[in-house]
Amino acid sequence: MAAILSPSMLAYEDDFLLIIDKPAGMLVHPTVSERGTTLYDYVKAYYEANGINAGIHPVSRLDRNTSGLVIFAKEPVVQHWLSQQQVEKEYLALACGRFEHSEGIIEAPIARKDGSIIERCVDYTHGKYAKTAYEVLAAYSSCTLLKVRLFTGRTHQIRVHLASIGHPLVNDNLYGTPGPQARHALHAYRLAFKHPVSDVFLEITRSLPNDLLKLLY
Repeated sequence: MAAILSPSMLAYEDDFLLIIDKPAGMLVHPTVSERGTTLYDYVKAYYEANGINAGIHPVSRLDRNTSGLVIFAKEPVVQHWLSQQQVEKEYLALACGRFEHSEGIIEAPIARKDGSIIERCVDYTHGKYAKTAYEVLAAYSSCTLLKVRLFTGRTHQIRVHLASIGHPLVNDNLYGTPGPQARHALHAYRLAFKHPVSDVFLEITRSLPNDLLKLLY
């Protein structure tokens, strides 16, 4: 089946940038064992179908089971320019339980967990500095909707930090309790940055997807 980039996935495009709303369950990049169905493949097919002669240079990445906004630069120099500035990244997350405070900051170093090539953990001896801020948007019977902002970009940072304070993401199969769906409740909903060519401030947002809306209870 051909990779087709649906109009709903296209969040922003100009001559220099492409921003895609990635669905959960999709890898950003091809691997040895998985080709043809990654976000990279979808972008490549979109270029070919629309006669776009440009590169596919990732500026941001997301885990397979996280949905939301991903930036691609169309030229290597644009990728470099964007890497030199702090892109504001905010997420919507459904975390287990209720929070005592309406907002908070988690500063805890993150390292690879011993014996695992995937799992991370808070490690004050070997970990790298990581900072996450959260704000409670709504509380439900057994979960809480959060707005989360990243100040650093460690692997699995939001998942590890929320689990470390006793509030793992809903349906997180690595740091919490796996649920009936093959995705955890995390969505990259907002990116804000100065356009590296025009200097115009861009703010791109995407609302919580339907599969996560159904988990609000």
